[in-house]
Amino acid sequence: MRTPTAARRRTPWTAAPLLCAVLLTGCTGGAAQTPGTEPTPTPTATSAELSVEAAPDVPAGDGGPVDSFRTWLAASRTPDVETACGYMTPELAQSMVDEITAQGFPGITDCASLIEMTAGLYAAVGQSAETVVELREQTDEQAVLHVVYVEGSSCGRIVLAPADGRWVLTERSTEEC
Repeated sequence: MRTPTAARRRTPWTAAPLLCAVLLTGCTGGAAQTPGTEPTPTPTATSAELSVEAAPDVPAGDGGPVDSFRTWLAASRTPDVETACGYMTPELAQSMVDEITAQGFPGITDCASLIEMTAGLYAAVGQSAETVVELREQTDEQAVLHVVYVEGSSCGRIVLAPADGRWVLTERSTEEC
């Protein structure tokens, strides 16, 4: 029989894959490309390890969809709640809160509590924020990235939309592996 302390120590290890999937996909089935929109493929695969030192304190302006994703990722791991939540649509944040709550994580009521909890779990398991990011398409209405987390088995299609001088992650993202 496990003691409550032993079970509590194992929770971050068992929760990490779920949280990767939730943070990567936004808990939706995704949506197909908007009909009539011609994507502009731009193959720019890059990787960078993001650390607390690399996380910007505030959004520094639009460096494009890849930079916006990296800003969100760094802020979500630091955690810099204001920045991380500012790079997500309200619909994405709510769907992620709903998914985590449905999985039995108590106390997650909004984007801020979601970011704080997940940053703590990622830190507890020591999971790197190193990613390979490829810009697959970009139009005036959306950008689509393919993101692979180097540690683990999470990868997916991240859909971003322009908002307030930057790109924000939307609920139309999907997990692909």
